[in-house]
Amino acid sequence: KPPKRGTLAIIRRPISVHRLDKPTSGLLLVAKTKPAMVDLSKQFVERRIQKTYTAILNGIPDEPVETSITAMEAYNMNVDIDLTEEDDNTNTTSQSNTNWQVIDSPLEGKSGVKSAVTVWRPLKYVKSLKAKDNILTLVEMKPKTGRYHQLRRHMAWIRDCPIVGDKEYDGGGNAMELRGRGLFLCSNMVKLDHPYYNTEIGRNEWDNLPDDEKWAGGMIKLSEDCKRVEVHASIELPAKFDSFLNNEAERENKLGETMMD
Repeated sequence: KPPKRGTLAIIRRPISVHRLDKPTSGLLLVAKTKPAMVDLSKQFVERRIQKTYTAILNGIPDEPVETSITAMEAYNMNVDIDLTEEDDNTNTTSQSNTNWQVIDSPLEGKSGVKSAVTVWRPLKYVKSLKAKDNILTLVEMKPKTGRYHQLRRHMAWIRDCPIVGDKEYDGGGNAMELRGRGLFLCSNMVKLDHPYYNTEIGRNEWDNLPDDEKWAGGMIKLSEDCKRVEVHASIELPAKFDSFLNNEAERENKLGETMMD
């Protein structure tokens, strides 16, 4: 929504402070004031903004023991990790036992070769007649660095499982049969420090807001030490993710049984 009346240094046309690859869907941070643009840009440079992506991979990515880390180790790498798990049966929470994988492999860009680190984990495996090894893998990825096409290149080159629909890195061949519905890569969560509410004036204003405005429906939270006001934004995955996986599973189930008969 537009800035409040009286807000200083409003940008007439809001400006995005980072970019998404053209075929990638999801959240894009946009600044509506000049101070917000400066602050958010600084957060990106200092790698304080934590982003989460979800993708569908063509095949089953390896999970080497030597690159496996705990949830706490991933959290200490300054990526957005939930250290607790909810048990739907008992309605209780406990410390997360989820293991994550780390890809620490430099990538070449316009200014030379630079470090590139991606933290990721598999979420779901789905059978598919068209996929490599007849399996599609839904994965969650959290880039610690932000190199050009980092997630796409890391998955295709290091884990040998390109993102479905990636015309640039899928290698062609049989992978072309999975290109029909675009790139299955979505930026679906982002965590950052609020660019205004963490200023002296802004924090005083936030402290005095009524609760229904203060927490913005759960999108605004305090940091663990209660010193910073954070934004936790998330969106649902595009509908094509579920429909594609369901269609592939149904097709494999029907045609797979026919081929066995």
